[in-house]
Amino acid sequence: MPRLLLLRHAKAERTQPGSNDHGRALTKSGRETSAEMGRAVAGRGPVDLVLCSTARRAKETWDFASPALRDDPEVRLSRAIYDASTYVPILNEEGGDASTVLLVGHNPTMHETAVALACDLDGPDGAVLAARFPKAALAVLDFEGSWEALRPGRAKLSAFILP
Repeated sequence: MPRLLLLRHAKAERTQPGSNDHGRALTKSGRETSAEMGRAVAGRGPVDLVLCSTARRAKETWDFASPALRDDPEVRLSRAIYDASTYVPILNEEGGDASTVLLVGHNPTMHETAVALACDLDGPDGAVLAARFPKAALAVLDFEGSWEALRPGRAKLSAFILP
């Protein structure tokens, strides 16, 4: 059963005059939270593939989270994750033979994708996820079939972990 881990980037600095959104770095608390959420990711089993936005704050989230993992997943950086309005086509294309994919991305796309994929949001985790997807939160979704067949309403929300 494939597993999808959706990790929103941690708290980042505000955009400074003359700089751009893509280059925003994590704050000190964002770096600490990323390390904490890395432990939460590691507690969900091995990760085969990491799909990470090219935005600095997403890459730094992964950089600070990754030391907690006991495995050495393949990491693919993608500008498409930064620009996407949904992550489903990216997952369909990139998931391949991976049994567990971690996607490090951004809101509102992270929230909209998680809510769209989940087939049942009635439990306590689902109620929180339906309302919001805070910085550095982690949604754990399990589904039957292949990455190419992943469609809205087909995944079970196994956990929604807040930092």
